[in-house]
Amino acid sequence: MTGKVEGKIAVITGAASGMGASVARLMHANGAYLVLADISDGVMAIADELGDRAAAIVGDVGNSADANAMVDLAVSRFGGVDILCNIAGYTGDDRGTLVDCSVENFDKMVAVNFRGPFMTMKAAIPHMIARGGGSIVNVASTAAIKGYPSLVVYGGSKAGLVAITRGAAVEFAKQNIRVNVICPGPHETPMLLAAVEANPASREKIIGGVPMGRLGKPDEIAQAIYFYASDASAFITGTILPVEGGQTA
Repeated sequence: MTGKVEGKIAVITGAASGMGASVARLMHANGAYLVLADISDGVMAIADELGDRAAAIVGDVGNSADANAMVDLAVSRFGGVDILCNIAGYTGDDRGTLVDCSVENFDKMVAVNFRGPFMTMKAAIPHMIARGGGSIVNVASTAAIKGYPSLVVYGGSKAGLVAITRGAAVEFAKQNIRVNVICPGPHETPMLLAAVEANPASREKIIGGVPMGRLGKPDEIAQAIYFYASDASAFITGTILPVEGGQTA
């Protein structure tokens, strides 16, 4: 594995399954200390699986107290924060048009996809400064950089995450804090597979929009997140990396 995270302390949201669990396993295998956070108590099983150097916390990143508690656990258990991976996301309960989207659904998407990363970044950055720097990896979506019917509000919430990533990258560059964002296309995550199960015909339509002709795998996103988190990307900040099989080419 190119790039080191050995001895680094990482907070990973959305770590109970999919991309988050893949990143957790990869970082742990390469020597990182982890705080794994998720709204699902399945995150406890991932921490138990990894054993030493892993702790878990159940919480909602959209809740400011929960977001702060995730960072606080890393500080109290391991002594600080070097890496923050904001992977938790929410696509919405109603997948209709902008007009169809309820205000409640809008609020929840913004809370998880935009407010949550804002809160964890706000909490983690002072600890990173105290340790001489750090790396923040935010996970947005191709919907943040390309329009998709039925994903208008979701895309808007993720576009906000792209913007805050770039601004924070400039704002904290002199403190040696790197902030980058990954925009995944369709991947075989529980969130997408649940949507496909509800509408089986959508699978072929989704794959048809990917030039490489397949869905991505969580491990493929994990490799990209690991690169940004590790010292292999020491001179990279404020960038947007689509990982989507050519979908936005």
